[in-house]
Amino acid sequence: MSDDQDDEERPCLHCLLVEAIDSFFAEYPASTDEPDKVDTDEVLTALAKTVAELTCSQDTAGRQKVIEQFMRDVMQYDAEFRQQDELGDAGSIARH
Repeated sequence: MSDDQDDEERPCLHCLLVEAIDSFFAEYPASTDEPDKVDTDEVLTALAKTVAELTCSQDTAGRQKVIEQFMRDVMQYDAEFRQQDELGDAGSIARH
């Protein structure tokens, strides 16, 4: 099977995570005053716990490498999303 076929059949993990987060906060609102609000602190804590759980069996150097890559990725995507926002195209790449 080619890589193109794999990509077509395999769902985007980012998209699945965003959908799960959206569904979670739709069912369990973070605030009764703002029912559509996502609690970013809760999401970040969940992501941090997930990264820690996924890497706990790795050696110290392996865990550190994953954490550093994660921080670089956050900064890279933050810059991309901010650039899209400045261009008036906010959220357009959030689900890719």
